[in-house]
Amino acid sequence: MNNDRDFLYDANNVYRTENYIVKQVIGVRLSDELNNVVFSFDTYYRRTKKRDKIYEKAFSARKNIDGRRLPTTMYARTYIE
Repeated sequence: MNNDRDFLYDANNVYRTENYIVKQVIGVRLSDELNNVVFSFDTYYRRTKKRDKIYEKAFSARKNIDGRRLPTTMYARTYIE
């Protein structure tokens, strides 16, 4: 896709930091032999006026509009300007 609304698609969680809107895609890996793992693929979208407007419209009902990161045991990050 690669557009200003990408952070809304296929996300388990979306939250906002001072400089980024972050999309979390969370998964679970179960293992009988090793520890179970909760992992997250995080995509950091640089905040722009257009992205902030989309974010605020999508999450206007939240008590804390910026949201919070859901904790996971592992994560990978990608940055989008």
